[in-house]
Amino acid sequence: MKVAILGASGQTGPCLIKEALERGHDVIAICRSPERMPLSDPKVEVRKADAFNAGEILQATAGADVVVTTVGATNFKDKRPLNTAAHRNVIDAMKAHGQNRLIAISSFGAARGIKRKGIRRNIYLWLRRQYYQDMADMEAMVAAESPGATILRAPSLHNREPKRSYITTDDGSLPNGLALCREDLAHYVLEAIEKDLDRDKVIAIVDEGSELPPFREQLPPKRYH
Repeated sequence: MKVAILGASGQTGPCLIKEALERGHDVIAICRSPERMPLSDPKVEVRKADAFNAGEILQATAGADVVVTTVGATNFKDKRPLNTAAHRNVIDAMKAHGQNRLIAISSFGAARGIKRKGIRRNIYLWLRRQYYQDMADMEAMVAAESPGATILRAPSLHNREPKRSYITTDDGSLPNGLALCREDLAHYVLEAIEKDLDRDKVIAIVDEGSELPPFREQLPPKRYH
């Protein structure tokens, strides 16, 4: 299977690529700056594309069996609606290619109408309210226009050892926990791809009972070779 990953050079992309390669898949690694790709492998084809550029996304997603999106703002001065713009382009490209399997990685912060525990957490969500509203709008777009898609809400991600004990919910609730290992997230994504799980669902995933990890453990994972 050929798996296209948008945002491949970011913090989560390399873990998704590593998991896909270990399972024997080919990867299309889509990123704005190919020179920042932290790994090199004969089964990884790196394609340059800006998430805001519809033509580049159309070319970059050609030939994929499934598309996984993991996009996130790194330049907080850029106020453009990254998530809705990127997924508008991805959905249009997939329709043009006749592709029908999308896994869109979202965030707990996109959930609307759910009270959160902790003053610090609520302050953070308020400060980034426009970003998370854009993410919520993205979820609505994907649900309406991409039949068969899985929307995956993730908590704060870290780079500790994977546990494979993560839990998921599909009823709109957020399970009890605040963090998840990126490798566990990648494990779920590839399981969903290979077993065709959770189509047309919004899935929340977390390491049950977890607390927010220190910031140093949320930094990008080590380079793979």
